[in-house]
Amino acid sequence: MIGVFDVSTGELVEVVKSLEGVDLVNRDSCNRPAGWSPDSWSWSAHARQWVEDVEKVEVALIAQVDARREELRAAVMTPGAGQSYAYAQKAAEVADYRRWATELAEMDEAATIARFPFAMAEAAASGDGLATVIDRFDGGMTLSRSEIARVEAVACAAKRAIRAAEGLSAKQAAFDAIAWTAA
Repeated sequence: MIGVFDVSTGELVEVVKSLEGVDLVNRDSCNRPAGWSPDSWSWSAHARQWVEDVEKVEVALIAQVDARREELRAAVMTPGAGQSYAYAQKAAEVADYRRWATELAEMDEAATIARFPFAMAEAAASGDGLATVIDRFDGGMTLSRSEIARVEAVACAAKRAIRAAEGLSAKQAAFDAIAWTAA
């Protein structure tokens, strides 16, 4: 693609595939550079050429950080409203179990099933006791929570570094330096 600009102002007039049939009176042209993308390049009337736009590059890099963060979250979370409900219920059952452990001995089976439906269903399916299932729920939630917190911290630090970097190469270097994997 070719940018056609006004020679007196440098303002971009049009972008064409070919100069064939284009009126170049008081106009000049400039090819888009290799690697040109509307997400990272802008027309500079002052320079009379396409230039990499630091703000656009920053926005694109931040968007890539956010996308990667979502990918890594998805690796430890099952998507879906139903699954979110199940996770919330399991978390509530873990909290209730820890809070009301002394009352459990006095509960009959029906009351235990009513109070801990997810844990009791898992206990029935796995053959494990309620305490073992609760510990398994708690361990899984702790692991997920820790990984999500770690990923969030990496993403926040990366975004701060990209925003603080001066210039295109420094912003790209900040992005390239992101250590997504746990040490």
